[in-house]
Amino acid sequence: MPDGDSVVLDVAALEALLVKTFNIGLDVGRGKDKAAVVRLRLSKALLGAVEAQALAAESIAVEEGVPSERIAQAEGLALHAGAFNGIPDPVLHLTARAMGIVTGLAAIEPDPRAPVRDAILDAALRAAAGLVKLLGFRRDCVTATTHADQAQATAKLTEAGAELTAAAEAVTRLLELAHITAASAPTGKQNLN
Repeated sequence: MPDGDSVVLDVAALEALLVKTFNIGLDVGRGKDKAAVVRLRLSKALLGAVEAQALAAESIAVEEGVPSERIAQAEGLALHAGAFNGIPDPVLHLTARAMGIVTGLAAIEPDPRAPVRDAILDAALRAAAGLVKLLGFRRDCVTATTHADQAQATAKLTEAGAELTAAAEAVTRLLELAHITAASAPTGKQNLN
């Protein structure tokens, strides 16, 4: 690979990696959908498998008493690996992760028209969406060259503020509910006879 070129695996290489390394075989529409969509699905599946591996490794490191600073250094290594694969800006890399959180939460969140919604997932989705917009504002601040670019960046900051405020309000309501629930719970000192 020449310097500066990113690594983009083809569909066959992604399938082989998932099967051989993680024992995951998926029907991702190969032969039915465009190769770009199939590559995206396989890449996201690989990302999920690798993230699960990283979470397991981090849990083991925590259990074995590895200091949090050393664990944070491993995160830095992940960002440097991203740079070798065409994502030189670590904030862009983290923004992509945050966007993945937004789309992932949206995919598992119940239908908004359903009679019961998950208030915790709603708050998390708002917080993640706010984070994406906040990181987008940061990127736009660095690249803005015109007044229109600056206005667009400011609009993202306003949207980020609204999402993060809504998330904070939802967390406040959850805390109030938790306090009410705790106050009404039996203390364990009552005579049940």
